[in-house]
Amino acid sequence: MTKVKPCLPALLALSASLRGARTAEGLGLRRLAHKLGVSAQALSLWETGKRAPAIEDVAHVLGFLRVSPAEYSRVMRLRRQLEEPISIETLDAGSASQRRTLEELAVRTFEWAPYVVPEPFQTPEYIQATAQDAAGPDDLDQAIFEHQVRQLDQGWTADRTVLVGAAALAPAIEPQLQALRAAAHLPGLAIKIVPRTVAKTIEAFTIYEGLGNVLTVALRHQDNIIFVSEPDAVQGYRSTFKALERGSVTCADFRSP
Repeated sequence: MTKVKPCLPALLALSASLRGARTAEGLGLRRLAHKLGVSAQALSLWETGKRAPAIEDVAHVLGFLRVSPAEYSRVMRLRRQLEEPISIETLDAGSASQRRTLEELAVRTFEWAPYVVPEPFQTPEYIQATAQDAAGPDDLDQAIFEHQVRQLDQGWTADRTVLVGAAALAPAIEPQLQALRAAAHLPGLAIKIVPRTVAKTIEAFTIYEGLGNVLTVALRHQDNIIFVSEPDAVQGYRSTFKALERGSVTCADFRSP
């Protein structure tokens, strides 16, 4: 067991990966623990994210379960990230990704979207307006279809507050604003608009709050998502979100220029 406080996003994704590798082989927890020569309690703690396994233990589990080389590298990379306050994953990560795990376990989520409306709320008109590089109608239809499929996989749990920058509405202001006004009535969801004069140049970020008021910030950078769990940095983002929220207006009260 590592002696340092593990990076929460990496730990949660690691535990989900170990559990997924075991269930994919159809093995019960006690049976696998017996074959590995460890206690069922220890394996359970690793699979639930309540204890960080040593890197040798992770390698032992993955080797016994004969995961693919790519999956072995991905999970071992997660283990190495446990001891860092920052972890990184690519946007094409697998089902046990850090972002997905945080989404599932968060009790509250705070999202700031200054330039692009979050995907679950984008309308077909918005997609059409932003897909300027589409080669033709078929490509556009495919983009809309793929977006609708992703929408089905991006529901949220618990409470979620989304602040959308006014600049993000620009490609299709009226239909997109109508969609946001309708979504704002969903239970557990609050959507507000931040005027251009308030938003300034603050880049997008998402804050996930877990049990015990544990906070993690997710930052998108090109094809990667960077997760920050260092307390001072996280509190800085939390303060920034509160300041943006104070300057925001409800979707019903927002009037486009």
